Amino acid sequence: MIKKLLLILPISLLMSACQESSGDNIDDESIDLQRQANEEVTFGIAEELIEQSLQADPSNHTALINRAQIAVYQQNYELALSDVESAYDIAPSNDSLPLFRCILIEEVEGNDSGKACYSSVEERYAEQHSTDDKIPANWVGAAILADTKDAPGLVEAYLEQARSEGDIEAEMAETTIESLRDGSYVDQVLMRRE
Repeated sequence: MIKKLLLILPISLLMSACQESSGDNIDDESIDLQRQANEEVTFGIAEELIEQSLQADPSNHTALINRAQIAVYQQNYELALSDVESAYDIAPSNDSLPLFRCILIEEVEGNDSGKACYSSVEERYAEQHSTDDKIPANWVGAAILADTKDAPGLVEAYLEQARSEGDIEAEMAETTIESLRDGSYVDQVLMRRE
């Protein structure tokens, strides 16, 4: 069954790509609806495989994260938070989970809960990296989103770290900082549509 589904997914993506390019006279609304249908098919297949994975091993935190990402795409933030909380309980050392979890907490429970979560995550990163000079982007993100007093200094240290790694890294760091400050980072994580 899984092998068949894995074969169907690439075929459906290939068919959708061919269909979009085959007609120059297709109405834009029709193309948008077709893309939505293709996404639903793809997500439906992914959801089925994720469910099978979780039935085989309920402690598969990667499958929980994937299911959470599908829930975020569907703007079902409560379900996404539930899955992320479960994944966090299973794999608390997964570096991608703390900030993602806080973003979902803020979306579901409100600004005060989100700020408290971001502050907690920022403190945890400070403890983890007290003996080294490494500043992960998620630490900076938590500090900015928590609006902590340490955020400006941490941002400068992070940018300096990125500059020492090269021009591309510095540009990416600046873009990340700007998106955290203007809210577009959170919008992207939550896959908010215009």
